[in-house]
Amino acid sequence: MATKYADRAFVKVNGVILFDLQSAELRQTTNSRAVPSMTNDGWNKGFVRGNTDIDITCAVAVQNTLASPKMEALNFENNDISINFECGADIYSATGVFLKTMAQNAGGIGDEVKKTFEFGALKLTDAAGNSSLFNLLL
Repeated sequence: MATKYADRAFVKVNGVILFDLQSAELRQTTNSRAVPSMTNDGWNKGFVRGNTDIDITCAVAVQNTLASPKMEALNFENNDISINFECGADIYSATGVFLKTMAQNAGGIGDEVKKTFEFGALKLTDAAGNSSLFNLLL
């Protein structure tokens, strides 16, 4: 039997699916770096870790007769906004979401118009609780 791999992503903002999604990226940066030290073998012995940055980027196609989502109009300061990011069996929930940038782009004649949102989040949790590499309950 052949293994079927995930070939698309789904994004929900406060439980509402983001339609016409063309691309989606979830990035978690731990801001880790090696700590240089004088050693006999020339290798670093450890690292430090900073705060974790969470970035979510979504691009949607803009329809000709139906307006695109107006994420830039949401009141992120006074509302709890969450984003669920799903790729196959990987499901993440980002909370404390805020909008970083919004861009709308018409690439050229014959290209579809795209609207791109870049969000930041304060916390990211694994909503599925499973992994192909190791047991997350360890």
